[in-house]
Amino acid sequence: MRTIAIVNQKGGCGKTTTAINLSACLVSNNRKVLLIDLDPQAHASIGLGVKVEELKKSIYDVFTESNRRCVEDVIITIEQNFDLVPSQLVLSAVEQELAGKVGRESILARSIQEMERSYDYIIVDCPPNLGLLTFNVLRACRETLIPIEMSIFSLQGVARLIEIIEILKVEYGHEMRTKALATICNPRTLFANELLKNIAQHFGKDVYKTIIHSTVKLKEAASYGLPVHKYDKRCRGTEDYLALADEVVAEEERVDKIKIPVQLGPKQTKEGVLFRYYDPVARNVQLVGDFSNWEPIENIMVQEKENKIWEGTLSLKAGKYQYKLIVDGQWKIDPYNPALVTSTMGSNNLLVIVP
Repeated sequence: MRTIAIVNQKGGCGKTTTAINLSACLVSNNRKVLLIDLDPQAHASIGLGVKVEELKKSIYDVFTESNRRCVEDVIITIEQNFDLVPSQLVLSAVEQELAGKVGRESILARSIQEMERSYDYIIVDCPPNLGLLTFNVLRACRETLIPIEMSIFSLQGVARLIEIIEILKVEYGHEMRTKALATICNPRTLFANELLKNIAQHFGKDVYKTIIHSTVKLKEAASYGLPVHKYDKRCRGTEDYLALADEVVAEEERVDKIKIPVQLGPKQTKEGVLFRYYDPVARNVQLVGDFSNWEPIENIMVQEKENKIWEGTLSLKAGKYQYKLIVDGQWKIDPYNPALVTSTMGSNNLLVIVP
């Protein structure tokens, strides 16, 4: 499964248009797609014909503490193999509601991990800022698609986004693949051609060859609540997004993916908490946490030779626990558990909650 965040903190650069039409065109390529609308403006939901004011549940319910739901609980079907997690304006209150809450930056990642449905792609439409919601998306996804319109402001805003992605890599061990997409482009103008050169210089090979041309058909399609290829299958917008989907599909064999049959990270079972960690070259993995007074628990983590997964079960009473892994003598956080907390000593630990 590929998880792709469509993000640029500048508004009006084609994020939502790309989220809708890339998702729909991937479905046309026989892929099963879940689109998550994480923008309080709910434009991706509206652009797919959803009457958001009539919804009884939305992505907000994944974040709210009073009645928290899993992503799977708020999915609605757009068509066969195309599902949507819709948004509503109330989502704008989440950042204030969750201020100071432990693990708030990893709510979306944890909720996606809890899903039982499987998809080829999960695509997330981000809000036009770099706040809590966008940070949740970056923690949950392994790829970032950055739409860049033909404006110098759109390109300038990318620097801060790249900086945050680097912080995630250094601080959390969260690797992300980043690629740019030129949008709302009229390549016949000198200005657009100069910006296309700037994008190529900035991103190198990490730019999609497809250019999304400026066309009124994309806006018309959204006003009818349709992806552009459903609105006008012969227009330039349809050609562009089908070409982009072909590029994305062609990457599947080259994108680094861990093909394993089980969910990683901690999971509650009847026997206790099952800890699972993937490292095909590790010789020894130990579990350590406040449940063991931060002393390594010997011989609990055992590697399954077939899939190279280290796993072990620990019986714990109900409560919240912090832990780490010791891999070949080095203390590490588990990249497959997005629930990261800062201890009173200032170090990063992982959180597991036993109900």
